[in-house]
Amino acid sequence: MKILVVDDSNFVRSLVGKTLQINFPNLNLLMACNGIEGYNLYRSEKPDLIVTDLLMPEMNGWELLKLVREEDLSVKVIVFSADVQKANQDDIEKFGITAFLHKPFNKEKSEQLINIIKEEFSA
Repeated sequence: MKILVVDDSNFVRSLVGKTLQINFPNLNLLMACNGIEGYNLYRSEKPDLIVTDLLMPEMNGWELLKLVREEDLSVKVIVFSADVQKANQDDIEKFGITAFLHKPFNKEKSEQLINIIKEEFSA
């Protein structure tokens, strides 16, 4: 399985990445610090799943998701963001995301993330 984590926070990328690597030992983990870098990695690596923040400099998660969906409706996307406005969450869900998790990344969110990924890729 190949997962791309896109977040402008090095701390969050590191926490999410370590959590994924511990729970999925055969994981091919890709990391990007903004939407531009994330989109370039998406195009070159074709990950099975993208975990992205929404609020990032240069290219935000909304723009990244729009570009990805123009090319691929099937790639799974989990949005992990501090943007907790219900209207924004409803709008982003129209892009066919797999899940929306609210920051901060803690033990509970870690377990939710792992369970969602296991459910999506167990078939």
